[in-house]
Amino acid sequence: MLRRILIPAVALLLLAAPASAGTIIVKIGLVPGKLQVGTARVSGRTATVTVADGRGTGAGWTLRASAPVSLAGITARCAANSTCTLPELRSTPSGAVVLSAARDSGMGIMTVTLRLAAAAKAPLSFTVS
Repeated sequence: MLRRILIPAVALLLLAAPASAGTIIVKIGLVPGKLQVGTARVSGRTATVTVADGRGTGAGWTLRASAPVSLAGITARCAANSTCTLPELRSTPSGAVVLSAARDSGMGIMTVTLRLAAAAKAPLSFTVS
């Protein structure tokens, strides 16, 4: 009889122990990402570039072409499955500077489509800083 009472009582004490065992600390940290540009797709007078700003600083950035280009228009949209803040122009595009995103804009992953005034004479590549 004593065994029937003692075994369940001990089991109950063992199962109850973790519930009263102090504080559990969980640390969550966010690691800043990078500022990077994907490979450009150039077709005739259209160039499409993916820009990703995962730094989280809101510092803005500048997209440059490998050669001076003349633009007829710029369109930016958030990339698929991405939340972004679209870039606001900090300055007018000129020469190799295609787009300068103002502070607190251009964050996340976005697709930038450039309409060129004339077809590129040489292969274009892009950098972002």
